[in-house]
Amino acid sequence: MCKISKMLELIAESHRIVAFTGAGVSTDSGIPDVDGILSILNRDSDYHGDAYNLVSQRFARSEPATFYRIYRKTFFHPDARPNSCHHFLVDLEKAGKLAGVVTMNIDYLHQKAGSRQVCEYWGDMRKNRCVNCNRLYDWSLLENQNIPKCRICGGLIIPDFVYRDLRTYPNEVANGEKMIESADLLLILGTRRQASSFPSAIKKIVVSESASPEDGVLTINQNINDLFIYLSEKYHALY
Repeated sequence: MCKISKMLELIAESHRIVAFTGAGVSTDSGIPDVDGILSILNRDSDYHGDAYNLVSQRFARSEPATFYRIYRKTFFHPDARPNSCHHFLVDLEKAGKLAGVVTMNIDYLHQKAGSRQVCEYWGDMRKNRCVNCNRLYDWSLLENQNIPKCRICGGLIIPDFVYRDLRTYPNEVANGEKMIESADLLLILGTRRQASSFPSAIKKIVVSESASPEDGVLTINQNINDLFIYLSEKYHALY
């Protein structure tokens, strides 16, 4: 049996699927993954830090013009659209087979596609915060101002995940872990996180162009968007 047929079989026989998604899910929507971000930074002759420096509150506050110039090329893509992977997960949720999505992405594409149960470990780019008064703003202000400032106190506004220096949201992580522990099938999509880092009793499918095989795990090394276009056609034809 080919790997894609096996994946379809596992999906068909499962009733509480959870998807754990990383940056590789969104690259075909025009949002760069870690390698893409590093490539952008390496080509920028005016930026001399690494990717972690870029998303630090210290850098955003000390060099807001540079921060926002690069942020708009790397993380901030409000016009990005969901791809076949996002839509297939919505179809599984509507069919009552997908319990939810746990994501490390901040792009909000799962919700744009229609996913209702989403745990976001780092939040999403809609949420932005004034560094002075902590007032929250949505992403519309970032679209209209090169360096967004608070309407109340005039303070600099930065993305909340940068304000938090990449600290995750404890409640989101706790809810995500609980969701994963209850799964009968875990789809690990577009992330470098090893399947072995998840509970061993759960059946797992890894889809990533760079994933290494792991014992007892169905691993598919293929472009995610291409795979899910094909998978969606086959799934809807069969079920």
